[in-house]
Amino acid sequence: MDPGQGPGCTKPARLPLSLRGLLAASLLVPLLFLAGGAWFDHHRLMTQAYGDVGRLSAVAREHALKVVETNALVLDRVEDRVRGLGREEIAAQGEAIHRHMRALEEPHDQITALHLVDAEGRLLVISLAWPTPEANLAGRDYFQRTAAGERGLVFGAPALGRVSGRVAFVMARRREAEDGRFEGLVLGSILPSYLQRQWHTMDPEGRARFTLLRTDGQALATHPRGDSDLIPPPDPAAVPRGVREAGEAAHVERLGERGEWITAFRRVGDYPLVVGVSLSRDRIRAEWLANLAFTGLLCLLASGALGGVSLLAARRWRSEQAMRDRLSGALAELREQVARREAAEAGLRQAQRLEALGRLTGGIAHDFNNLLTAILGTVQMLERHLGPAADERVRRLLGIARDAVDRGARLNASLLAFARRQPLHATALDANALVRGFAPLIQRALGEVATLALDLAPDLPPCRADAAQLEAALLNLAINARDAMPQGGQVRLTSRLVRLGPEELAGNAEARPGAYVALALADSGIGMPPEVRERAFEPFFTTKPVGKGTGLGLSQVFGFVRQLGGHVAIESAPGDGTRVTLYLPVSAAPAAAAPAPPAPGGALPPARGRVLMAEDDERVRTVMAEALRQAGLEVIAVPDGQAALAVLVRGERVDVLFSDIVMPGGLSGIGLAEAARQLRPGLPVLLATGYAGLAADGEEHGFAVLAKPYDQAVLLARLRALLERRAEEVG
Repeated sequence: MDPGQGPGCTKPARLPLSLRGLLAASLLVPLLFLAGGAWFDHHRLMTQAYGDVGRLSAVAREHALKVVETNALVLDRVEDRVRGLGREEIAAQGEAIHRHMRALEEPHDQITALHLVDAEGRLLVISLAWPTPEANLAGRDYFQRTAAGERGLVFGAPALGRVSGRVAFVMARRREAEDGRFEGLVLGSILPSYLQRQWHTMDPEGRARFTLLRTDGQALATHPRGDSDLIPPPDPAAVPRGVREAGEAAHVERLGERGEWITAFRRVGDYPLVVGVSLSRDRIRAEWLANLAFTGLLCLLASGALGGVSLLAARRWRSEQAMRDRLSGALAELREQVARREAAEAGLRQAQRLEALGRLTGGIAHDFNNLLTAILGTVQMLERHLGPAADERVRRLLGIARDAVDRGARLNASLLAFARRQPLHATALDANALVRGFAPLIQRALGEVATLALDLAPDLPPCRADAAQLEAALLNLAINARDAMPQGGQVRLTSRLVRLGPEELAGNAEARPGAYVALALADSGIGMPPEVRERAFEPFFTTKPVGKGTGLGLSQVFGFVRQLGGHVAIESAPGDGTRVTLYLPVSAAPAAAAPAPPAPGGALPPARGRVLMAEDDERVRTVMAEALRQAGLEVIAVPDGQAALAVLVRGERVDVLFSDIVMPGGLSGIGLAEAARQLRPGLPVLLATGYAGLAADGEEHGFAVLAKPYDQAVLLARLRALLERRAEEVG
């Protein structure tokens, strides 16, 4: 007999396949995760780099195009001034022409000097100095190309100006007599530093390299610029052939790799210019290696943790072979873990449902408000059209339609607030006025089984709160009260002024002792036992059946009030109903008075001016344009931002811009307003939107925003105020 097989010897049991697999997984899974993460991160960084150079080159192209077109207009003004004048006449009027050129050059930071040159290359007039210094530019490449017959804009290489003492590149245009004879040229010196400042603003961290080149490869401006603004000679191979040889109607845009750089080239309009933006692959590689090192460290820690867990599990399994009585305890622990996981999954499903509700309400808000705007505008136009001729029945029906629009707007705002899709805008407000205005919606939420009673303290000071969020909180409390009274009952909503001390605010670090406006909603329902009352504000905790509640109503109320620096208290007992009290901080500022609504059916007061209106919804555009025309305004109505921008570029007279924020075509109302301000500084702008979040974005950019649905009289009043302010500024 083998000594190792005696009755006193126990052969160690072999680990089961699952534990051996876990040990292998503790090594393989982190390794696979590291490899997959490295590949994904490298792909992400490269994709981001290509996207960055494409985006930066597009913005740089548009800026360069604006600079060139602006300077071309300045050259046009100079050429108009001297058109038809010979060299002797220009010399005779030299000082006046110098002053004219000086006035054209001074408002433009990118132009350092304007020149007039005769057919022999001699400098006739320069905007920087009078009398004009003697200089001959016949040897410059742009002069020779222009004299040889090249037309259009000709760009010269950067050079140090003799008069200005600054490095600039030249943009020149040929001057011809009526018979086509070459009379010289008009040119402007453009500062590369102007483009470099814009490029630095686009990329303050200095990750990218920017270059403005001629299509023959001559660099005109670079950033970072190094020790000198003077650019080396042309390198035709630097510009891709597709960009260099593009036709007038083609804009070749290509991303490619050149050495250790990822570069994007874009043609600047129809001009012989190209914008190039490059990102260093070395920088991308360094960032990737840093991320890889961090991920490797995490994988190493995870591998050690998994290996330790695997070894511990193996030891535990061996011990459990000798102590089977511990199996029941392990099984109970496993069941408890499964129960916790199921509870967590149920909470996740509830959160996903709430998130889906938020996406749904946010997605339909704009279209819903557009519909309400069109309906409200049509009702108001009908009221004005019928006027005193409308009988009582027609006026009553139109009033019902107007009230339906108001209720729809309030309902839409309440849904957005309930889904927590609106930012918190805390202002001083009259709590009693808010409760009275919101009471009908609370009663509808309670249904026919419950009645609402109000007990509001007189002379209540204003409190600090967000009106929409406070309405959502009251709506949540009312729904909970309704569900707690299946057989019906009474809900009582009270307001009063109280003072809370440290003992009442124990455990609430956000609140401070002092005066509070207390809004309490009490029901006569079934109440809550102590264990339920203690957990009532916990997220995802609910005593309702699955599918009957999210468990987030009271937690939203709790978070909203705490964010304001207030306090929440709940009192409840089985059979005695529930009372939830919101303590809102008293505001030192007076409550903002709500503007009185305009009288329905009244004629719009007359106004004068031309309005450029951009609105993608045809119904809203048609109704509002007609209403503004009836009020005496001239209206140019277009369906999107691109069409509105085209009107401004054409130079048509526009006194005020009125635009929706969300529009198709890639140009939003905010983008249109910013472009309009660049084209026409000081142009009044009024934006409109059905998204509360976008309204805040517009105000952050410095533009007035009108929320949809809006009243025609309110719209006209806002436009008239902008027109009058503009008239005062111009006057």
